[in-house]
Amino acid sequence: MKKTRWIDFLGGYSLLFTVVIAFLVAITIFVLTKIEFIFTPLIVIVSNILMPLIIAVLLYYLIDPLVTKMSQKMSRTWAVALVFILIFVLIGLFTAVLIPVLEEQVTNLIETMPVFIDDMLTQAQNFAQNLPANDVFNQLIDQAQNISDSVFHNFGDVLSTGLTNVSGVVSGVTNVFFTLAVAPIILFFLLKDEQKIVRGLLYFTPPKWRQGLIRIGTEVNIQVGAYIKGQFTIAIVNAVMMLIGFSLIGLNYAGALGVFGGIMSLIPYIGPTMTFVPAVIIAGFDSFTKVLLLVGVWLLIQFIEGNLIEPNVMGKQLHVHPVTIIVTLLVMGDLFGLFGLVFGIPMYAILKVIVSYFFRLFKARYNKYFGHEVGEYQIDRWHSDKFGDDNIEETKDAYVEYLENKELE
Repeated sequence: MKKTRWIDFLGGYSLLFTVVIAFLVAITIFVLTKIEFIFTPLIVIVSNILMPLIIAVLLYYLIDPLVTKMSQKMSRTWAVALVFILIFVLIGLFTAVLIPVLEEQVTNLIETMPVFIDDMLTQAQNFAQNLPANDVFNQLIDQAQNISDSVFHNFGDVLSTGLTNVSGVVSGVTNVFFTLAVAPIILFFLLKDEQKIVRGLLYFTPPKWRQGLIRIGTEVNIQVGAYIKGQFTIAIVNAVMMLIGFSLIGLNYAGALGVFGGIMSLIPYIGPTMTFVPAVIIAGFDSFTKVLLLVGVWLLIQFIEGNLIEPNVMGKQLHVHPVTIIVTLLVMGDLFGLFGLVFGIPMYAILKVIVSYFFRLFKARYNKYFGHEVGEYQIDRWHSDKFGDDNIEETKDAYVEYLENKELE
């Protein structure tokens, strides 16, 4: 093989060795997939631990700023313990005060929704009597009626079948209790020992790779943390605004719709629509004036969120175009359902950070071999050779500070 600058750019004579190793790794993975009985128990264990771990990480980003601030005046362990006590007290108050009211509203809403839909379809049929194409319109309404009846009938059948399937119910309840029991434990140690966990990962990583690990970890922490905290704040504010706005116009089930709207606000762009549709249906069976009032309240809420809350809360940390967010939600929702809708954007942000890191390595390598000819990529020049065990702590702190300041520029 003739040695050229292009061959050096690709890795020199070690390129063939790298390709062979990658091929052998691919064959090994393929062979391992054919002996599923060995890995099935591991997959079950990982799948059961995954959800509590995700919930713990989500809550970590929300609670860590408060713990960090409190730990300036006391030990971090005491700060975590006090925050946990505060959370349990708030959950207790929420359960005692709001749950009974919401339970009544949600139950009534579920019971009356089929009646709402039947009345709406009946009114549509009456309206269509004087239309030129009333036969076609009536056929469409009949199909919608059949779909509505089928949905609620099948929902009852599924519910009845699920309740009679004792093993399925027990398994589901067990998973819920397991998640509720394990997630707080994981969260406690994430909050209490975050520095030990980071230090352990760094000392386990070879020094040559530590700068890359610090960069990826810091950027993921900044972007994902900002998104989770921002989206959660927006969800709470939306829930409060909907509750107040719906109550002021006298909309039925204002409490249930407000809480539902806050939860759905965790899904960008798509979530608010999932709240507006049932709200319009409920308002429509009250009066046309109530629908107009609801539309006015809704537009006001969306204006406040889009122009005041979201720009100040979210900022520009993710640097993701709205079209990219919508496409990501559609793809992740199709692949992973509700989980993909809620966590699709953080997963995209993590993937974007990793891809950007490797592209940064590509740009540095390109500059080395070809940059002097027609120009170089613009890349940051921060560098340090002090990533050994003796000085990793101070180097990490300096590098993290540099990356955080760079993100704020």
